[in-house]
Amino acid sequence: MNVMRALVLLDSNGKPIDSRIERVLAGLIPKLRRRFPSLQDEVVLADVVEEAGRRIATREERSGPIERLHGYAWVTVRSVATSYLRRPATRLMQMTLEPEASQTCIALAATSYGSPEEVERGILLREALDTLPPEERMVCVWKTAGFTSEEIAAWQGRSVGAVDTSFSRAKQRIRQALEPTVSRAGRVRT
Repeated sequence: MNVMRALVLLDSNGKPIDSRIERVLAGLIPKLRRRFPSLQDEVVLADVVEEAGRRIATREERSGPIERLHGYAWVTVRSVATSYLRRPATRLMQMTLEPEASQTCIALAATSYGSPEEVERGILLREALDTLPPEERMVCVWKTAGFTSEEIAAWQGRSVGAVDTSFSRAKQRIRQALEPTVSRAGRVRT
């Protein structure tokens, strides 16, 4: 379908654009499609051509008729199309995949956060922390959050040595909870 057949281009005042400009723009549509293959939607093409027509008409109103209209029109159409493609909404549409293609991309994407191993490790650690006494559990949580022994001691009203001892005991209990135990038959039991 030809965009220009059903389209009447209007200038910025809402008046029809000069037929001379319309003919030149209609002739540039095949070149526009080749140069910008992502602009295949008829509505988008119409918007680009109409905006180019408005710019050309405004230029001619200010300065008179353009001598080399075809060349000027192409530069204007190219500029409008490039501006359209650089808009954030258009860039998002270009980056969006069809459902089938997106499933394939997601399935092939490697992840370090939320991988099955990491989720399992987090569950095991949470279960191991649940076995600790409340004071040791709190020291582990604060240490994991990056607090120093001095800061934890100040918050708990204890000595730094007591905090370090609690943390050491907690680490030992977590190691024991997470280590596989060896049964008498020599098999590893988890």
